[in-house]
Amino acid sequence: MNTKKIKKQEQQHTVPGSYLENFVDENGHVWVFDTDDKIFNVNPNNILKERHFYSITADDGQKDVSVENILGSIEADFINVFREKFVKDLFLTDEERVAVSVFIAALMTRTRPHRDHLKKSLEEIRDRMDEWTKKPISEEEKRTLSAIPSSGGATIDLETLNSGLKNFDEHHSTSILRSLSHSTALIYNMKWSVWKNEGYGFVTSDDPVVLLRPASLKKFGAGTFGSAPGLKWKDVELTLPLSKDRLLLAGWILNNDSYITVSDEMAGRIDHRTITHSRDRIITSSKTKAENIKSRYTEKPYKLKIASKVI
Repeated sequence: MNTKKIKKQEQQHTVPGSYLENFVDENGHVWVFDTDDKIFNVNPNNILKERHFYSITADDGQKDVSVENILGSIEADFINVFREKFVKDLFLTDEERVAVSVFIAALMTRTRPHRDHLKKSLEEIRDRMDEWTKKPISEEEKRTLSAIPSSGGATIDLETLNSGLKNFDEHHSTSILRSLSHSTALIYNMKWSVWKNEGYGFVTSDDPVVLLRPASLKKFGAGTFGSAPGLKWKDVELTLPLSKDRLLLAGWILNNDSYITVSDEMAGRIDHRTITHSRDRIITSSKTKAENIKSRYTEKPYKLKIASKVI
């Protein structure tokens, strides 16, 4: 392998550059609005990438880029389907549907925001476990714990958790591939609707796959256990902007697979999901749209709040 190729593999996209190319302007660049309130125009291959983000350190100290290579193959399969089917409003073969499902499943877990959120959650569990080990347990608490039936599942101790957190990034890299089959099967079996809008269009972000349960949100409120999203929930909706004029909506309660043209109002409402799910960067094909987002969304990550009515 030559030196140039090695250097290229060191820089790994947390969101695929080939996917971001679907959002370019007439000059082949995208417009980015970030949480420093900056708007800039850039080649999509030069953003959302980090050095050795998915690499695994081998026993000899060398960086293994196998995960990056597999993700690259998944991305290539998706782009082929996008160009041959999605842009032509054609329905997919079973094999093509699998390829897109794998891409979405990987994109759900491979991003920087997802990695950081997962690490933070585990650190909070570690801190609580650490507190428990330092706090004497009463006889009443012992009796209560002994009365709780075992789930029969695997357990984790504080030492194992600390060890995992010490090398968390590489553990996360390998877990991306391990989790693919389960998520892929669920996404594959949902009904899919491709929304088209060439006027208002769609944006994407540094964490573009969004899971939302609108009915449960209305019933239980945001941030509650009752509205927490997951692929198995009957009322869940999965959205992924496919390009600046197409978006995939998947769910269990849709009637049929479809291609539909939606109004600017509907495109704006679905953009709101993408924007409020982003963390650091929102990507669009228009400077005007980036400026509009900047003027209307005021609160920084993790959840950007809108300053005026969503159109």
